Amino acid sequence: MTPQLWAAVFAGATLVAVCTGVLAWRRRDRTPAATALAATMSGVAVWSAADVAVYAVATDLVRRVYVPLLLASVGLVVIGTYVLARTVSDPSWRPAPRRTALLLVEPVVMVVLAVLPATRDQVMSGMAAAPDGGEATVTFGPLFLAHTGYSYVLVGVAYTHLARRWMRSGGVFRRQIGILLASAALSTAGNVVAVSSQLDGRGTDVTPLFFLLTGLVDSWAIFRGGLLRLVPVAREQVVDTVPDAVLVVDPDGVLIDCNPAATRMLHRLRPDLDGDPVGRPLTAVAGPQAVAVLGTTERLDGHRVAEVRPGVWLDVRDSAVSDPRGRALGRILVVRDVSEQQERQVAVERLNRQLAEQVEVIERLRAVLAEEAVRDPLTGLHNRRYLDRALEADLARRPRTGQLSLLVVDVDHFKGVNDRFGHAAGDRVLTAVAGALSGAVRDGDTAARLGGEEFVVVLPGAGREQALVRAEQVRREVAAGRHLLDGETVGVTVSVGVAVCPADGTSAAALLEAADRALYTAKATGRDRVVAAEPAPRPAVPAPAPPGDLQELVPGV
Repeated sequence: MTPQLWAAVFAGATLVAVCTGVLAWRRRDRTPAATALAATMSGVAVWSAADVAVYAVATDLVRRVYVPLLLASVGLVVIGTYVLARTVSDPSWRPAPRRTALLLVEPVVMVVLAVLPATRDQVMSGMAAAPDGGEATVTFGPLFLAHTGYSYVLVGVAYTHLARRWMRSGGVFRRQIGILLASAALSTAGNVVAVSSQLDGRGTDVTPLFFLLTGLVDSWAIFRGGLLRLVPVAREQVVDTVPDAVLVVDPDGVLIDCNPAATRMLHRLRPDLDGDPVGRPLTAVAGPQAVAVLGTTERLDGHRVAEVRPGVWLDVRDSAVSDPRGRALGRILVVRDVSEQQERQVAVERLNRQLAEQVEVIERLRAVLAEEAVRDPLTGLHNRRYLDRALEADLARRPRTGQLSLLVVDVDHFKGVNDRFGHAAGDRVLTAVAGALSGAVRDGDTAARLGGEEFVVVLPGAGREQALVRAEQVRREVAAGRHLLDGETVGVTVSVGVAVCPADGTSAAALLEAADRALYTAKATGRDRVVAAEPAPRPAVPAPAPPGDLQELVPGV
């Protein structure tokens, strides 16, 4: 056959696979095997479409893309076949997330290996058309052969499950599974023949056509042959013994059958209901209000949960019933009374709200305690513990934010205040000085009490001139303040030492030491002044009217 004819054949296979996959996907709500069949047909469609591209276009780009696309589609077909077989052999089986992940590992790895230049030829090489336009020449690498072996093992495991189910089944179900096994064996045999015929590097891989035939047979067995329908058993052994209420309603809304649990439920909804409910409209036996509530309730995951009467909650799952020609025969309603579960859920939600409120209170208390742990209880400023952490953090950020300045503030003659007016008065003075410092800091600054009458202010981003201006502002504000101590109005002053990073030091200890030296200079040269730490100290900033020693404190007005 010519490449053009092969392209036409595979194009037809692609179209049939897409239609079959769409049909299966639309039926996914009716049978769990439909999703697996749709996945399998999607793989066949991609596989066939890739062959169409190879035979119709045959460019270098198509040949490079073909191998990863082929491996991805083969992996999808193999996984879909495995899940389909497991679902057919056990309709209650569902792939767990871990199993799904394990199934996806090998195809993903193979696609990656086929894409990487280092391993591409280990998967498949060649893909060059013959000079006369004949069959393509390919070379299967060891990785491709290993992938083929893995695929055969996985498909073999799936067929083993089907075979075991076939041996345990009987009647119609045995015949249906036999059809699936026969079609699966046909596709597998076709793949073996196709791969074997291509070992010499030539030939056409017709495996998609065999899998397409298998998919068509599976579709017929599931959708037209009644595969996965409930095997007929005595009604009283199934419907009448289940604890859930089962009701069968015809297309006109008339109740045509119900089990004992449904009868008990209907009498609970309508205590005045008498006689046999079968043969009467559902609205008459269940009540129009209950039917209306359920009809307006949003359907989630195939269920409707609604409060049809005060304190009565029902979980309703309904499914349509149709004949082989698709004509509607009615609906089956499976109803479960979930009133107790709803009450428990409401109680749990109430407890959760209470717990959330308690957690919120605890978090607030924890935040308060955490804040108090880094605050000086007298002045409300941060304490030495917080200062150490904040200063280290600011120094770590300094290369990005620029310079950093440090002010060490000390209250002049504070011991005299305590000796003359008492410690309570001294505490009021410290609190007032702390208030002045708090008012002088900006966002990002840190004001802390270092100990006793000594305070520290950290000014990230501030250079020497800015720090001197800020320090002078603090000094003036403190000097302008007046304090009523034992009936006397007293003023106090502060001395300030200024250090700048990196000029005066790059570590916290070096900066504090430099600022302390500057503070000592301010104390030694008359107090009530600001001094900057620098190799050539500037003259101390004179104060307008230094109050002198405590004995010279002048009562204010």
